Amino acid sequence: MRFGAHHEWGRLREVVIGLAPAEDFIVFHEPSIRWMPPDVDPFCRRHAGQRLVDIDPDWAHRCERQVDALAELVAREGVTVHRPRRLEGPERTFLAPNGEGLQLFPRDAMIVVGEHAIEASLRLVCRQRERFGLRPALQQIVQRGARWSTVPLGSPNGVDGPFLEGGDTLLNGDQVYVGISGCASDLAGADWLQALLGDRYRVLPVAMKSSVLHLDCCLALVKPGLLIWCPEKLIDGLPMALRDWDKIAVSVDEANRLATNGLVLEEGRMIMDSDNVRVIEELRRRKVEVIAIPFDGPIRVGGSLRCAHHPLLRESVLA
Repeated sequence: MRFGAHHEWGRLREVVIGLAPAEDFIVFHEPSIRWMPPDVDPFCRRHAGQRLVDIDPDWAHRCERQVDALAELVAREGVTVHRPRRLEGPERTFLAPNGEGLQLFPRDAMIVVGEHAIEASLRLVCRQRERFGLRPALQQIVQRGARWSTVPLGSPNGVDGPFLEGGDTLLNGDQVYVGISGCASDLAGADWLQALLGDRYRVLPVAMKSSVLHLDCCLALVKPGLLIWCPEKLIDGLPMALRDWDKIAVSVDEANRLATNGLVLEEGRMIMDSDNVRVIEELRRRKVEVIAIPFDGPIRVGGSLRCAHHPLLRESVLA
């Protein structure tokens, strides 16, 4: 393989990891944000359009330090690390004058599956601009043969799709799961992805409670036969192919702390936020080597370690 990914596991060889300069973080709020933690939502409503570094400099700098530390750690593991390009000029106000300017969560605005490099359609208007900072990384694999596609933009009212986001998209070989809650991806986005991928894949919508932002906020595929999930956040349970897997169940509170959201380095090795002590212990009992690091800054924004990276090359085979 020269690019691409077929599973959530397999050795990570090349990746995009987020960028979070403290001065670039503009506090944002839109009507569709019903997933935001109750302690953060009023803060965002009150300070929308302001720089986080001017309001809570400790939080802003903690996000920057922790995502930079993640990039350094992954690079030491022998993975080729790309960072998004900082947005410039009109890119910073594209579609929404007041919105985040950082590139903290590259997971959502792009999707790499098989031979496809996809620019996503995000429900939050202010996040549509993130595609510009990610294009240099996408172009790297396009030059190596990836098929570059863009999901049609959903309407700016956040109601009429298609919407399709990387945080909702989990890879399990020829099955691709797309989370549907009304907060991000929708059925039109899942249908678009099925049409793009063709008969070789089955794109399966996974129904979630209406307060769940992304599928990776309640489900993680750690390695073949092992998953982490929050049963209370899934409406119809797990997809059929996953129901006989070994499961680490997490509470709603643990899921809200993003206990299902880690970075898999290779089968049996992953990085987790150090606050998820119980889940880390459960993984280690199952012979998974866990590297625990602090990541509470980005988690308070709404995303953790899976959100902060997107694989460009993960060694795996589509059977």
